[in-house]
Amino acid sequence: MNKDNLQTSSTLSIEEELLTKEKRYKLLKLMSELGVLDRDVLVMKFIQGNTNEEIAIKTGMVQGTVENRIYQALRKLSLT
Repeated sequence: MNKDNLQTSSTLSIEEELLTKEKRYKLLKLMSELGVLDRDVLVMKFIQGNTNEEIAIKTGMVQGTVENRIYQALRKLSLT
């Protein structure tokens, strides 16, 4: 590997890291606009990887309500 390839590789990884941080910041900013329950449901679903049934059990909601809250929260975030 020559010096130019190494430099390009390092530059790309720094750019990718910055883009990832920027996306994370934007997502956190958007999620801060949601209510606490909606944020919790999205975290359980997309970060912790829980199923809708597991979320329903943990929150005491009906599974259909969980599905609706996920849909509505994503819609508010314009992610659907």
